[in-house]
Amino acid sequence: MARYSAFRFDDVGATVSYAPSCSVAGLTWSRRLSPTDYSLWLLEAAFGDGGVLRWDAPHGDEAVYVLEGALRVDGRVCPAGGAVIVESGADAEAGAVGPTRVAHFGTRRAAPPADGPFGAPGPAPHGVHAVGPRGRWVSGRREGVRATWFADSTCPTCRAALFLVEADESHDGPAHTHTQDEIIYLLDGGLRMGAQTFGPRTSLCIPGRLRYAFHAAGVGHRFLNFRADASYQTRVGGEPMLETPLARGGEHIGDLL
Repeated sequence: MARYSAFRFDDVGATVSYAPSCSVAGLTWSRRLSPTDYSLWLLEAAFGDGGVLRWDAPHGDEAVYVLEGALRVDGRVCPAGGAVIVESGADAEAGAVGPTRVAHFGTRRAAPPADGPFGAPGPAPHGVHAVGPRGRWVSGRREGVRATWFADSTCPTCRAALFLVEADESHDGPAHTHTQDEIIYLLDGGLRMGAQTFGPRTSLCIPGRLRYAFHAAGVGHRFLNFRADASYQTRVGGEPMLETPLARGGEHIGDLL
């Protein structure tokens, strides 16, 4: 992919199909908000009370952010605003507590990455992290935003990164690149990229090393960002910067459920 791809929720038809890594029950609908040939994928999906996601096929690291309702995993309840991180190859099950809507991110490759800043994840038994809305780390003070991290690629047994970025109506971001492919899912507010303005429930699938910049749309924004591994960011004229919350001056919160 030479350019980014944008998918608006209302432009994508609803189906009852799901990700190949999961079997599901109680699915109300799902919408795929990513290209079929991209390295990462995103589904927004809705489940009825008692609906189930079951990971029972080979898969890479995946992340499920709870938009509405809640998910029960191993006796823990992850509420709206929290996330469930399912490590590569783990057998797992998550159940909807009441009507539940999620943003579910994953990778096309079942094998976790091994060539990033932290190498391959360890061979120890892989499992599930349930993280509350406060996240495990918070960063963004340097950039004038708030970034709440649910996974940051430094876990001994997983490499995915998932974080929520919140900014006010006047925030502009500098032109930059990342070394990793990413999916950005805009939850609230708006963003401008070049001549395009994007609103809520739009995904932006941005290949690694593609230079881009966000500009304020006058309404602030909240978006999720998912990557398969730790990334380096390089601003125009700057040096590469490792993108983990602690490397960016953040702090540990530890809202594990």
